[in-house]
Amino acid sequence: MDCILWKRFLFALIFLRLQFFQKVSGSFMVEEHDGDIEQLYLDDIDFDDDRDDDVVFDPLSFLRPTTPRKGSTRFEDTILNDDYYIDGDTNLKGADRKPNILLIMADDVGTGDIPSYWKSGLVDMPNIQRLAEMGVTMLNANASPLCAPSRYMLLSGNFQHRGQKQGGTWNLSGEQNQFMHKQKSLAYVLKSMAGYATMMAGKWHIGAKVPRKGSGELDKTKLLTAPTHDWSRPLIGGPQDIGFDISYMSTSGLQANPYAFFRDGYLATDAADVKYWTKGTYKQPKGESVISKEGEGSKDWDSTAYNQIVVEETLEFIENHLQRSPDKPFFAYAALGSVHVPHSPPDVYLDGTPIKNEYPTPHMDMLLEMDKAVGSLVDAIEAKGINSNTVIIFTSDNGGVRPEYGSTEYDHYSSGPLRDAKGKMQFHSFAFNYKLHSNHFLVGSIYEGGTRVPLIVRYDGAIPTNETRSNIVGLNDIFATICDIIGISYPDGSAQDSISFANYLKSNKNKQGLRKWLPTWVYDPRKGFRKAEAIRNKNWKAIKLIDIETGERTQELYHLKVDPSETKNLAQNEVYNTRMKKMFRKLNRLGPCPINREKPFTLISGPEKGQLVSCDFFNDKEKCSTYIDGELKCPSQCGRNNWMCSH
Repeated sequence: MDCILWKRFLFALIFLRLQFFQKVSGSFMVEEHDGDIEQLYLDDIDFDDDRDDDVVFDPLSFLRPTTPRKGSTRFEDTILNDDYYIDGDTNLKGADRKPNILLIMADDVGTGDIPSYWKSGLVDMPNIQRLAEMGVTMLNANASPLCAPSRYMLLSGNFQHRGQKQGGTWNLSGEQNQFMHKQKSLAYVLKSMAGYATMMAGKWHIGAKVPRKGSGELDKTKLLTAPTHDWSRPLIGGPQDIGFDISYMSTSGLQANPYAFFRDGYLATDAADVKYWTKGTYKQPKGESVISKEGEGSKDWDSTAYNQIVVEETLEFIENHLQRSPDKPFFAYAALGSVHVPHSPPDVYLDGTPIKNEYPTPHMDMLLEMDKAVGSLVDAIEAKGINSNTVIIFTSDNGGVRPEYGSTEYDHYSSGPLRDAKGKMQFHSFAFNYKLHSNHFLVGSIYEGGTRVPLIVRYDGAIPTNETRSNIVGLNDIFATICDIIGISYPDGSAQDSISFANYLKSNKNKQGLRKWLPTWVYDPRKGFRKAEAIRNKNWKAIKLIDIETGERTQELYHLKVDPSETKNLAQNEVYNTRMKKMFRKLNRLGPCPINREKPFTLISGPEKGQLVSCDFFNDKEKCSTYIDGELKCPSQCGRNNWMCSH
């Protein structure tokens, strides 16, 4: 009897203790700020996450735990990734057959453009709405606020400064694409490690090198006709060089020359058919094509046909693949031109449905066409009966277009309630009417309207339908997520900053191992200097704006749960000094200018992987190219960005 009473007493004590901690963890403080009363949750930041040691977490619950294998790498918590390993013979459904992957990337489409996000989009999108109803919508997905860096993040699984240029590699040049030596793309990993057939169509925008004759110089004014350029050879660093079997792409989408497509790296236009386009509008078979920047291109270039070409190429690939290799999985990456400027909607869509002038602005017409394009691709997957074995992902490369390019005069706001758009700082509130307050400029806005993007994932039978997830994720996390879904690892040096949310897709309760910190940087695309940087931790966001002329830095702090429009800067409140220092310290460690690691650390790459070393190990500079640890932990020896860090 005494034993029973003692057990009851212990149970009651534990219960009371749990109740106490539950009350403490859910407590909030009330503070004054600019005359407003705000409730800010005290438990919205992790103060114990700044560890120097390597932390190994449990494997994903739906995958069989295995020991680490050569070629399987996850970075330690200080690089944002939790260590776990997956069995290469298991996928999300627990089946041996690996699913197909259809990845659809829109261009300059914000969360406010998609009706299922803020209920504010005015363009009817039945196809994207159905995709959301058939899958999971990520409410806090983020990208770089500029095109090229985001596309590198997506295909590499890295933060943008891990590539060749901090501001991204954008167009054709005399240099390589954005990928560094030893970095492997998602296409390469799927192809080489899982036997996927790989294809991409549409906007490339991570750079490539013009093939030249001998030591001939690059002529950027005549990219297609310069006598020193050798177009009998393929692009150097094009899709075919980073893992895509088949490709049909333009280097800059709709926005810049050369206005031509490249098939499998080779220029798809004869030299005799090259035309120098000047700015203007041109009548073409599909509608009124627009050239916004002069330059060379194919004589039949038609910006109104761009998205339909991407759809047709993708559909042709799927059809041919299913006929020739029905038992082999495929990865199709469809990079649409919608809705980047110039906005030149076609007269009609592929099925004859009217597009142009269906809405008040060309921008909204382009959104209509984008939804039709998504519908065509998803319908094809369903018509072929492969929807139960295909992961469909829809996202965008950054937030919505600038107000002057969008449809704000008709109360369509591409960013919804979020502050700013892709490339311009605007201040507005999300009430009955959107009220624009001022015009402060920043190329690539660091605020949520510039970085938050739509992200919808559908995988029939493996993840729920019509559900949402609120944890922060980045475009670079798609890499690890796809690998986890299909059950493969990836090589050392690749996807350094990618954290899988595959288990989280399966259930909202599966939050172990998710991203805790989400950093973002804005660089001057030409000079490479940082102009702004930010980091999120749950609902908190710290921002640093940098005047590249004077070096002056301005700090801001927002609580996005109560202030999604980022209008109430809490940085001046001393209550949050510790919080801000913590967040900026973490941002520094994740960014291009980290401080040398003082404590010994375990190598996570290279021939001596697993050895405990200090930064003195990298006094031999040749080791910097062999071990990625050097750049991540010992920048004074191996940092590629030291020239910028002193600015």
